[in-house]
Amino acid sequence: MIHDNVINFFLRQAEIGNWSSISIELVEKKFNIKNKKIYKSIPEKKYFLSYYSEIIDEKILKNISKEDFEFSSIDEIIQEFLMYKLELMNNHKFAISNIVNFYITSPKPLLINLKSSKKSIECYLEMFDYSGNIVKKKLLIKLILGVWLLAFQKWLYEEDDNSKSYSIIDKGLKKIKNNTKLFDLIKKKENAN
Repeated sequence: MIHDNVINFFLRQAEIGNWSSISIELVEKKFNIKNKKIYKSIPEKKYFLSYYSEIIDEKILKNISKEDFEFSSIDEIIQEFLMYKLELMNNHKFAISNIVNFYITSPKPLLINLKSSKKSIECYLEMFDYSGNIVKKKLLIKLILGVWLLAFQKWLYEEDDNSKSYSIIDKGLKKIKNNTKLFDLIKKKENAN
């Protein structure tokens, strides 16, 4: 795992508008990191948001309490996951928006981030037992991903208030729950957390 100082350096450079001039080599030199350690997690700087998202997901998964898991419904647990992710990213919102805007005409970094978001939802759903077929599970993942992307876009371009993004997450997950049986196919694992 890359040290927090390196992640904060990437984010700070994006925040002050230096994203175009930053390179993996520069970061390795600045922090005296040998043996291409950064390349293992961030092969190119366009992978940074994907890596950052994975770090946040790890923090969220570690902080899910047994009580949350025991007393909340599946959709409520997923809702908390998505909302908490936005909350954790809030401190670096300006940096994230600068990175996204830097790549706005280049689809590859945005596709990398899309793939990363899909992967994080898949990993999150691994916490649960799924009794349906694989097609239904993939459909659920895509629907949750759609809710996440709408909320993320609203969050990215709104001012400090996250309530509209949270509302999108709440309404989106309720629509999935009310209009499909996909959440009914998910069961809580007995030994979770």
